[in-house]
Amino acid sequence: MAHRFHGKIVVVTGASSGIGRAAAHEFARQGATLVLAARSHESLEAAAAECRALGADAVAIPTDVADDHQVRDLIDTVTSRHGRIDVFVGNAALFVYGLFEQTPTEAFRRVVDTNLYGHLNAITHLLPHWRERGTGTYVLVGSIQSLLSAPYQSAYVTSKHAALGLVDVLGDEFAHTGIRFTTLLPSTIDTPIYQNGANYTGKTSHPLPPTVSVERAGRAVVRSALHPKRYRYVGRIQASLVPLQYVFPGLFHKLTKPMVETFALRGRGEPTDGNLYTPADAGNATDGGWVAKRRRVTRPLLWAGALAAVAAVALRARR
Repeated sequence: MAHRFHGKIVVVTGASSGIGRAAAHEFARQGATLVLAARSHESLEAAAAECRALGADAVAIPTDVADDHQVRDLIDTVTSRHGRIDVFVGNAALFVYGLFEQTPTEAFRRVVDTNLYGHLNAITHLLPHWRERGTGTYVLVGSIQSLLSAPYQSAYVTSKHAALGLVDVLGDEFAHTGIRFTTLLPSTIDTPIYQNGANYTGKTSHPLPPTVSVERAGRAVVRSALHPKRYRYVGRIQASLVPLQYVFPGLFHKLTKPMVETFALRGRGEPTDGNLYTPADAGNATDGGWVAKRRRVTRPLLWAGALAAVAAVALRARR
């Protein structure tokens, strides 16, 4: 894919951390001209600087996608400066852990405003521009939770299901045109969303295993823009649960809550609004450190197992 996006104008929202930041790095390696958007300032500028260090032309434009006026200004600024937008990556998202009755209504609405209406705002202002040009690609960064239920995530699941529905319909309505809509469905990705997200459970949040590297997700965003298709999954194990939900719904829904309570919510923690209302500049990074932590635990165990196996073979040989 070397420099496949040379001369292309790419906008990435939620680019200050996680998948958005990793995707920005990958687009930069492929020669794209980048406009990075997020609510934050310092971490967004840092992401743009990283892209410039990779040889790309990259600017940061702080934007809250839940605010229609800010999204309109973002798109107007890019089209005025560059004349067009070739790819728009709708990645900005907020996350909340909490049972439905634990989650404040205001927090629920804030998640939906960002995770659903953020896409609606962008697409509404992009379509007149793309209709005039006859071409454009919208990449929705959804979630495996766009298709699956997940206890303690009512706001997130609701918003992700709805955003997928919106882009699915648009994919049908604009089929056989130059305007393309594609959805990426990542499983658990190593991002800071678990440290930065809101949490009203009284427990500390962790990613539900297995955790996939954020760089892999970033590369998948670029592939989605290059070769749009209806759904693209990242993480085969959790993707395999999608048919399970429909073929064996009783079993699937019996397992989900215990799995979340066992693996994702462990240890006591204070309820927090996280980054719902204020960006977490200080906590933003490309990855959340979860894969590195897993390797620190699993690698010694693997080495210990390997040494034990060698010792057992040697002992048998002596006998």
